[in-house]
Amino acid sequence: MGTPMTLPAAVDLRSAPVVTPLLDFLAGLHAPALACIWPSPHAEFLALPAARRHVAAILAGRSTCSAAHLRWMVDRARDGELAAELFGREPPGGLMKALGRMGEVLWTYTDYVRFLDLFGEESACILIRHTKALRAETLSLVALLPPSLRQASILTHLGTDDRAAADLVAAWAIALRLRGAGAAPGLAQRLGRAATAGALFGMARDMIQPLAFGAAGPPPDLPAPFQPVRQLEALNAAALEFRNCLRDFVGDLAAGRMAVYVWRGDGGPAAIALRQDPAGWRLAEARGRDNAELDDGVLGAIAAAVQSAGVRTGESWGWLHRRLEDRACDAPAGSDPVPADGWRLRLGLGNIWD
Repeated sequence: MGTPMTLPAAVDLRSAPVVTPLLDFLAGLHAPALACIWPSPHAEFLALPAARRHVAAILAGRSTCSAAHLRWMVDRARDGELAAELFGREPPGGLMKALGRMGEVLWTYTDYVRFLDLFGEESACILIRHTKALRAETLSLVALLPPSLRQASILTHLGTDDRAAADLVAAWAIALRLRGAGAAPGLAQRLGRAATAGALFGMARDMIQPLAFGAAGPPPDLPAPFQPVRQLEALNAAALEFRNCLRDFVGDLAAGRMAVYVWRGDGGPAAIALRQDPAGWRLAEARGRDNAELDDGVLGAIAAAVQSAGVRTGESWGWLHRRLEDRACDAPAGSDPVPADGWRLRLGLGNIWD
């Protein structure tokens, strides 16, 4: 794995160096540190191959590398030595060639960290080695994709659309839930053969279809501190305790499409609703009295507990299916809903009617 670069640069910036407009354009936030090592007009730095300039930016962001050592390495070390400096002993082959395909403008520290981490993963490393021009935006999508979907053809259809990548990842997770992990190789091979983006998402839409119709099974037996609500009397009592509209869902509860529990753990109580959709049982709602939002710690504990019992968390099957259908039909981007930002929103709570 790559070395984290969250610590400040080792270069002393107390005396502001002169930064030429060209270095400022090419190096961005790295420019002051690099100008201390290669003073204005920075001719020796600018004459370096692009790969070595990227190495300089990475090493300048590490507190373990002195300015003198950095300059010697970038100016004089062999490619293999530089790769070992970045990665440690026995770095993956092709690292310097990949750095040379990153373009002339230096990346951010965060993007370099992502690149080095991905280059240490076999599936991502293979993909990076076969990518002619590397972009930070592209690698952010590679980081989102599971190893089986890190294919050049899939990446080409996604472009730099992180919403589309997130939808594909969500569809992949549901498909494996419905079909089993053994279906992964075949599904990945099929997705990799998609000729267009529309075809890719048409396949994703098809792979989340249920293989058989009918109820997915009875509600799960959640352990304490969950208390199941299975009788009308208990439902009325819960509705009074939480002062909410649980009684409006009698029809769904009776038909087996919904299940209600009261969670009485630390930070509770909380009213919990599970919803059954074509992908199985899903956490649809979790609220306190008067429909108050739960603290992060409480909600996180509830989500972890239902997941361990085999319950899915995330948005409903219906919302995802609609978006995949739109993408398969090349619907205008304006019809695409804004993606959820933050782990609470990604739980997809509140969509209990789907």
